[in-house]
Amino acid sequence: MSRGESSETGARILAAAEDLVIREGVSRLTLDSAAQEAGVSKGGILYHFPSRAALVSAMVERFVVSFEADLVERQAYSKEPGAFTRAYLEATFDPREAPADCREIRLGGALLAGVTSDPELLKPMRERFETWQAALEQDGIPAEVATVVRLAADGLWLSDLFELAPVSAEARAEVRAQLLALLERAISNRS
Repeated sequence: MSRGESSETGARILAAAEDLVIREGVSRLTLDSAAQEAGVSKGGILYHFPSRAALVSAMVERFVVSFEADLVERQAYSKEPGAFTRAYLEATFDPREAPADCREIRLGGALLAGVTSDPELLKPMRERFETWQAALEQDGIPAEVATVVRLAADGLWLSDLFELAPVSAEARAEVRAQLLALLERAISNRS
């Protein structure tokens, strides 16, 4: 198997595992069920993911990488004051890849619900959040303002993820506007 074929197979397995988790929940995810869903042998899946934990961890990592790509696309790492905070806010409130069927939201909810039994599987997410928080704190605006924006954005994401009294489109737009105004004040007051 060539490197390209191996990479394609690994991606196919991850996509199949995601479909399975969305459809049946993470508790129904086994290496056998993922292999069957992907149309690969048990040996084929073990080549890419030696355990169920490795597969779930890779799914969490892929979920996090998607958000990171959105941040990069929004130029979060530019040197402009508040750029990272703005990108974080925009990526949460208006993700560039917002599938019509809310795949990311359903997958995120299913994964988070499933990994609570093994918190170690959240390690990739924890590591990225630590990196993002550090970037927020060094964003050229008061760290507490950047943190308030992040926590509000994270709260919205979790509310959507677990359908915890999701806010209306109008309220969502107003919350976004208020957070952007807070960010703009912090940028203009930094001198």
